Amino acid sequence: MIPAYRCQHKTYKLPTKGGTRFADNVDIEEVEALACLMTLKCAIVNLPYGGAKGGICFNPRNYSVGEIERLTRQYAMKLAKKNSIGAAIDVPGPDVGTSER
Repeated sequence: MIPAYRCQHKTYKLPTKGGTRFADNVDIEEVEALACLMTLKCAIVNLPYGGAKGGICFNPRNYSVGEIERLTRQYAMKLAKKNSIGAAIDVPGPDVGTSER
């Protein structure tokens, strides 16, 4: 089992946006703090988004490309089942540890 997190800081402006990081030291407190900072970043540049952030607790250097893809797809599917992802709700993006894939 690999822990994964997604935090939507402010939902009064939807959708929320923020990256999903891949790192072996990700925890819920870090994700919550980064989601708060994303809210501030969006507000400062007057973007109509709330802040969000996500993280999957693993080191991508220890996994194959296929394993990372399956893990990322599983993460997205879990969010979709909870109605926590989509163009009108939350838009995840890349962050630390991710690549152009």
